[in-house]
Order: sequence, then C-alpha cells, then structure tokens
Amino acid sequence: MRTRLLVILTALAVFAAACSDGEPAAPPGGTGPAGAATPGPSTAASLQWARCGGRAECATFAVPLDWSDPARGTIELSVIRYPARKPAERIGVLVANPGGPGGSAVDFMKAWQSLLAPGIRDRFDLVAFDPRGVGESTPILCHDRLQELVAVDPDPDTDAEWREAERVARAFADDCAAAAGRLLPYVGTKNVARDMDALRAALGEEQLTYVGYSYGTTLGAVYADMFPGRVRAFVLDGGTDQSLDYETLAVTQMVGFERALRAYLDDCAATRCALARQGDPRAAIDRVIAAAEQQPIPAPGADRPAGPGEVQLGIIAALYSKFTWNQLTQALVRALEGDGTGLVQLTDFYLQRNPDGSYPNLIEANYAVNSIDSACPKDPLAYRAMADRFAKVAPTFGRSAATSGLVCAYWAAPPDPLTAPRAAGAPPILVIATTNDPATPYEWGKALSEQLASGVLLTYRGEGHTIYAQGSACVDEVVNAYLLNLAVPAAGAACGDGPPPPGQQAGPTAAPRTEATPTRAARLVPPPVPGPGAFAPLFANSSDEGPTPAPPPEGDAGGGQPATWGYWVAGLLLLAMAAGFVGIGVWQVRRPGG
Repeated sequence: MRTRLLVILTALAVFAAACSDGEPAAPPGGTGPAGAATPGPSTAASLQWARCGGRAECATFAVPLDWSDPARGTIELSVIRYPARKPAERIGVLVANPGGPGGSAVDFMKAWQSLLAPGIRDRFDLVAFDPRGVGESTPILCHDRLQELVAVDPDPDTDAEWREAERVARAFADDCAAAAGRLLPYVGTKNVARDMDALRAALGEEQLTYVGYSYGTTLGAVYADMFPGRVRAFVLDGGTDQSLDYETLAVTQMVGFERALRAYLDDCAATRCALARQGDPRAAIDRVIAAAEQQPIPAPGADRPAGPGEVQLGIIAALYSKFTWNQLTQALVRALEGDGTGLVQLTDFYLQRNPDGSYPNLIEANYAVNSIDSACPKDPLAYRAMADRFAKVAPTFGRSAATSGLVCAYWAAPPDPLTAPRAAGAPPILVIATTNDPATPYEWGKALSEQLASGVLLTYRGEGHTIYAQGSACVDEVVNAYLLNLAVPAAGAACGDGPPPPGQQAGPTAAPRTEATPTRAARLVPPPVPGPGAFAPLFANSSDEGPTPAPPPEGDAGGGQPATWGYWVAGLLLLAMAAGFVGIGVWQVRRPGG
C-alpha cells in the first residue's frame, strides 16, 4: 500500500489531466503583439496550438540543438498554455518553471494554474515548457540503474564501499553517455534560457512575466542576465547562489537540511510525537540509520528493502515540508519495528515513481543539467576527502553529498559553468527566501537578491521549500500585486512568524509595504485541520472550469503552515515536481530540490 503522499500525487496528476470547463479554446497562434526578433527558428505562426484537456492548449516548437551552430539540427520542446480568462484585460504571458532541474513544467502547470489567484488567471496566458532533455522535450532517458544508484551507501567507511559507489556512479554516467551523448553537452541552463527567449518570440511577446521555484530561479536569473530588456516582472522563489563553487554550494545545502532536521526533532520532542515516545528522537533516527547500515530493513509493502540510501533519501524527502513530518514520524517508527516500507515509499515519492512502477527522467535530467552548470572535481578520490570535510559541518547528511557527486566525476559532457547574474538594466526582480528552507537555504536567496542589480528580497519566516501560492496570504498578496501592478515591496519586507533568518534574533514581523498598497497589520489565523472528507472538495472545486478555490484566510499560518488543504497539496506537488534545486543531481542523490 502506498503512502498518502503518493496517493495525493497520483490523484493530482489524474485531476490535472481531467480539468475541463467547456469554454471555447482561444484561437491558434500567438495572442500578443507582433513578435520581437530573437535568435532562433520559431515565429508566432509556427506554434500550432491544439486542445489538450479543458482550457489547456498544447504545442511543440523547434529550437537549435546547438545555438552557436544552428546547422547541427534542431530538437523539439513541449509547451502548454492556459489562455487568459479575460482577454480584454490581458497583460501578457506568465511563464512558470517548478525547478529540479528535471521537473516537468508542463505537468506542473496542469495543477498549479488552478491554485493561482483569480486575477492572475484572468489577466495572463499561463505558459510552461519542458526544458530540453526533460519530460516531453527530447528527453534524456537512462535510468535503468536508478534504484541501484539510490541504494548506494551514502556514508561509505571502507575502501570496498567506496569502490562500489564509484562503480555504480560510473555505470550510470556511462549509460547516459551511450543513450544521449549527442544531447548532453547542450542541456545547460544558458541554452534553456535561449530556448525561453525563442518561445517568447514565438508567442509574439515583447517581454515575459515569470515565476520560478528552486532551480527555476536559476533559469529566471540566467534569462534576466542574458535578456534584461525582455523582463517585465520575475518572481524567483527559493533562490540559488551561482557565485559559490561546487564544494561550498554542496556543503551549504547540507547545512540547510541539518537545520530542517533539527526543526523536525525539536517539534517532535515538544509535541511528544510517536518517535519521541520511544526516547530521544535523534537517538531513534541514529538507530534506524545504524540498523540499515548493518542490514537493509525489510519492507514488505515495497519492492525492495530500505538500505542506507533509501533511509537517508526518505528522511530528506520528508524534510521538504512541515506537512510531511508526520509521514516521516510514522515511517521511522515502523522502521524501528523492523518495517522499512514507509521510508522506501518516501524515497519513491521523491523520485516521482509512477503508479505502474516506472520512473520519469527526473534524475538523469537533473544530473545532466547540473553537470553542465557547475564544474565538479573529476578525480573520484577527491570525493573521499570532501566527505570528511562535509561531515564536520553537516554530520547527518554531509558525507552523502560527496558520495552522490561521484556521478559528476564520470560525466562525459564538458561543463559550461554559470556565474553570478547581474541582469543590469532589468526592472525590479522579486526574490523570495524562506528562513528555514532546507533545499535552497535562506542565504542563497539573500545572495541572489544582492547579486541582481535590481533584486528585491522578500523574506518568508517559516519552514519548507518555497512558499508562493502555498498558503501564505501575506506572500501571495505581495507577489500578486507585483505580477499584476508591478508594485515592489519596500526594503526589508517580510512575512510569516516562523524562525528568523539564520543568525538573527526572533522578533515580530512587520507587514510588508509596497509602492502600490498601504501598510496594514497582518492577522495571523491558525489553519483549519483537514478532516477525512477534505480531499474530495478540493478536486470537486479546483477544476479550471468550476468555482475558483477560496483564497486562504488573511495572514499567514505561522511557521510556514498552509492555510487551506488545497495549498497543502500544492506544497506537496512542488516537493515532488521541483524536488529541490540540487535534488538528486550532482551534489546529493539523497536530498530533494525544485
């Protein structure tokens, strides 16, 4: 039997595909003014839209495999669009990316669009495209060894264990080189940004509005740096810091997960969760890890036992959101009783395993993009020393960051590293950073806001990975005002009443001010507790044609808690779709992110 998380994800996919409102489709072709010139083969007329469920329209378009040499041929990208519901009031196109890298933006949009504020859905064409190599956009497919890769001991302490980790990493990288060697050198974020600008031109738009989560902030920042004049309003939620070198980036993220684990353990002890009733919850986790190291924990409800890799990835998967802490507690208690099923299920939820047992191409796409965007050490022995250094500052997860990086050591395609973006000449760009975000630590988002010449930081004091459209009425109000009216929050703007930024003392949060809205005090309203029947109304009322889901209560649910069941599901969707910035990619096969 699968966990509730997997059930929710499966239901979301079915729900998204079934959404229909019976409204007539917008006419094919671009909906904006005549397109501006851009390097690329696409024009507005080349996008032939076809209905693909409800109000959704789908198309494909061709872009050069190699933007520096278009004669080398083209690849096809998959696009989805939800036309603005009020064409007479249409502002333009809003493009979204859920992160990963490797998450399907097309699949993401099918559910995400129905959770946005009515004004956003009314006035924007909502558009998403699967980046090259991802989903339905000329996908990289080489994950036959995925379970073997995940099962590698994340904390090898003998030469034999290190050699096994190296063998599996090399085999995975070799499989990808054999299956997609022609494409691998060209899937980096710079080329994806060029693709996005070609899409802009194909849509007939002068400028883009954009929302990116996690790795999606990388794509947005790179695009703004390359095409600053094409930016209308960009929201970067869960920002990344491209100024960091490989090692610093990896260890900083692991510190973020250590913080999230500490928050979970503190909450467990304070609430006397089931794990704490067995003694010190930290000691209980150590016992589970030690048991799996000794011998994989049987998992009668899964297709494989919970070895060290599944235990660690299952724990990290649940740290993405405070609302998966209960699932983590249940899985750990069962593991202490000799049943690792819950941890394997959390692992497969992270990997976005399909109901038929197959896996999408999230992981190989993640490795492929990250291996281009960052220069990693190519000497496998370097990772052994790195593991020792990481463990000093991130004792639970540090060593595994080095172990999983071994795939990059064997990756065939040469890197084309990113640098810190400036986006000089772009209008204000809104960066959101959550204080206890495990996958994209607060420090990264703050740094990104300072690197961008026009960056503006909005701090969300809370738990979890990213926050827009996930239950904070305060954040949503600020972001929606920016997207619709270009209202920019004042310096120091913050929402939420959770943990303060790292290194700062706790204190009250002032309501953010914008140039377009007066100051008002935020009212903090506790979230309703969803009952057994809460799931059905969400799907009954969230279709694109039906009534718009009710907005959350005014104010934030403190500590990052969503204010409605619908937003809770949206958070889980982001967990699965974005899977963290680094995700299972180059730096950490056991930590989720977009």
